[in-house]
Amino acid sequence: MRSCLPAILLLLTCIVAVPWSAGAGTPLEELKCTVDRITGVLDDKALRESLGRDALLAKLTEVSQGGFDWNEIAERSLGLYWKERTAEEKSEFTQLLKNLLLDSYLTKIIDNYSGESVIFDKEIVEGERAQVESRIVNKAEKSIVIGARLMKKDNKWLVYDLIIEGVSSIKNYRAQFYDIIRQSSYSELLKRLKEKQKIEPVAS
Repeated sequence: MRSCLPAILLLLTCIVAVPWSAGAGTPLEELKCTVDRITGVLDDKALRESLGRDALLAKLTEVSQGGFDWNEIAERSLGLYWKERTAEEKSEFTQLLKNLLLDSYLTKIIDNYSGESVIFDKEIVEGERAQVESRIVNKAEKSIVIGARLMKKDNKWLVYDLIIEGVSSIKNYRAQFYDIIRQSSYSELLKRLKEKQKIEPVAS
């Protein structure tokens, strides 16, 4: 699993970069096209060197925001505690989670990507929901199965979960968040999210 981590992160970045516009192609076709574009950038050593680390991170961040349903991810990750939050708190939590995931994954991709492959197997579309199934293969030809779950909103396919070897990323986030809230408080969860992004918590 650890040896395939860079490619898993790459797939995540490609998923969030997909425009998913209605009629432009199936979720699988769009995802594959975007993977090819981003790996082209990552594999271009001259381009990466000319951009520099900060510029490359900014470029990947710019293209990695429009394909995720961040509100859905935030709500599902917070689970039963979501309804207790005010509109302002929901907005703050969603932004913190979005920033944390993008910064963490993109930084790890830049640091660790070394030409791993993404093989797309099939897509399953059922009404307003879809799942794209793929395999990540490293240079030792070891593979790991990844599924991307999507919902169609406003004529766009938006990703809200990744299934890695049968385990939901959303469920993992929720379990961690529940532990923190139950052992301490929601305020402690926000504090930890902010600390991970080097954001000073607002004094209460």
